[in-house]
Amino acid sequence: MGKPLASPVGACSICGKPLNAKGDCLACLLRTGLEEIVADAKAAILAFGDFEVERRADGSYWELGHGAIGVTYLAADKVLRRRVALKVIEVPPAARGSQAVRDRFLREARAAAALRHPNVAAVFQFGTLPDATHCYYAMELIEGETLAARVRRDGPLNAKDALKIAIQIARALVAAAAHGLIHRDLKPSNIMLTSDLEVKVIDFGLAKAITDAGGDMDLTHGEFVGTPTFASPEQFGGGPVDARSDVYALGGTLWFALTGLAPHPGKTLEEIRDRKAHDGLPVAQLIARKVSEPLVKLLRSTLAIDPGKRPASARE
Repeated sequence: MGKPLASPVGACSICGKPLNAKGDCLACLLRTGLEEIVADAKAAILAFGDFEVERRADGSYWELGHGAIGVTYLAADKVLRRRVALKVIEVPPAARGSQAVRDRFLREARAAAALRHPNVAAVFQFGTLPDATHCYYAMELIEGETLAARVRRDGPLNAKDALKIAIQIARALVAAAAHGLIHRDLKPSNIMLTSDLEVKVIDFGLAKAITDAGGDMDLTHGEFVGTPTFASPEQFGGGPVDARSDVYALGGTLWFALTGLAPHPGKTLEEIRDRKAHDGLPVAQLIARKVSEPLVKLLRSTLAIDPGKRPASARE
């Protein structure tokens, strides 16, 4: 037989329930423990403005993607009760105390939020935390995968599908240019694809907004703004960045879709910069994939080192 339960020695002064032999109220101990668990759970809620990051079944925060400049989460809009993709970026310490920096960030953010196009993921809200340690970017949640993920899983696309994607990206760039927006970080991982290859370009305006906030688009490359592999030569400091810079990135993205490779890969920023400046395009990669001569010619044009030799805009 088990040991008998301890006889009660009185009543709890808080709830009136019997105390055990040690003078403890089991009911109050249980309630206190539960309250502490709830308090800990509330403290662990990750929220940015009106957006609360959702959790997976194991309790971890639901990450959709993780890059050099921040983390994209699945989040709930607590006001409109909808799911969004929420990108959260840490603001560099040197920029946190500047109201002018925050104003420039929000100005660029509003321009991005004003862009409405079928091939651009809608931006719902930009914001900064009161302590200015982080900024966030809530956008349309796209059911699909990135072009980068698609090619990694299934291999290079055929020319028809690659061109279908490129044309939609070009339309998005034209619409953005009409709003005075340059993407500056167009790449396969910023191209969302639905199951029927409909395109949604994400992160429009983010590179410029981060630049204005005093940060770096790719924190692993010092002052460089962009992703070196797909960035235009002028983004390495050789000249002004304009719509032709996005045309270059579009060419690199199309090249990747056709070959599964970047035209000028490298392990360091300096290596990539030098290869872009001095190495010719590895056209043999296109020939191996039986890419047509007109399409090769288009890629040569979009990936010209001299911006003046590229199409002036994605419309061309």
